[in-house]
Amino acid sequence: MRVNRTLLYFGIFLVAIGGVVVAADLGVVDEAILADALGLWPLAVMAVGLGLILRRTRASLSGGMLAAAVPGLLLGSAFAVVPGMPNLCLPADGVPDVARREGAFNQPASILVTVDCGSLDVVTGSGTFWRLDARAAGAELGPRIVAAANALSIESTREDGWLGIEPDDWDLRLPMGEIADLTLNMNAGRGDIDLAGTEIGRLSIGANASDVDIDASAAAVTDLTVGVNFGDLSILLPAGDIRAAFEVDAGHASVCLPDGVGLRLTSSAAAGAVTVGGVERSGDAWQSPDYASATYRAELDVNVDFGALEINPIGGCR
Repeated sequence: MRVNRTLLYFGIFLVAIGGVVVAADLGVVDEAILADALGLWPLAVMAVGLGLILRRTRASLSGGMLAAAVPGLLLGSAFAVVPGMPNLCLPADGVPDVARREGAFNQPASILVTVDCGSLDVVTGSGTFWRLDARAAGAELGPRIVAAANALSIESTREDGWLGIEPDDWDLRLPMGEIADLTLNMNAGRGDIDLAGTEIGRLSIGANASDVDIDASAAAVTDLTVGVNFGDLSILLPAGDIRAAFEVDAGHASVCLPDGVGLRLTSSAAAGAVTVGGVERSGDAWQSPDYASATYRAELDVNVDFGALEINPIGGCR
């Protein structure tokens, strides 16, 4: 009997993926070990290359099986680890302070914050000053901070990205009032963002393998851009005119609008769903009955691939 090697290799690839996911679900393999294994992704490239080299030799079968198994094992590790990355990247109690910085703005500022594995809590206060309290496993893992009178950049410094599993823990205080643009990137972790009292020209949020809650209900936001990849995001929008774009890939997002805000929605979904008040609205243009007469209007452009976005979900946003 002649074996179809293409189907054999594909079967090995799928078995490797499923085997790792099942092993992680049963607790046979610790997710932290799988997360470390993802750093060995070049082995998948090497395995495929070795399979090609051995293709016309007596070891072609073994090489092909190896080329199928190694990428499958790494992809299975990703499937097992990514949904739990927010929990893996929660800081432990008693993590020491590594940095405390503060400064002040003299005009509407551009602010960038990027967290690679960790937690971020953002609050606001009166005045023009900002303050960051950062904690990490070691001083060498403290954030990179670049500050000016009209700009602030705070970024994780770990060279291995979020695969290091040595979480950051940041508390950031921003001033109320006008902010030119604010970009918050969460890469594996949790974010609790309260923007009360701010007036933001452009707000950009990235939730990658992260769990992020944003309360902008007491803020003013003109333009909003949100990207969710293997993450979960919830946002309370303000009572005001707003333009927003949402991109959800293999994730979930909840969006809550206050009463009295008219909604115009343009949506598309590939293997995903977009709902308004529990009713699916995928793949069409739709507006609420009160859109034309509403005091404030929200225009949302939504694209969902292998995920879900809920607008005004039954039970509200968390």
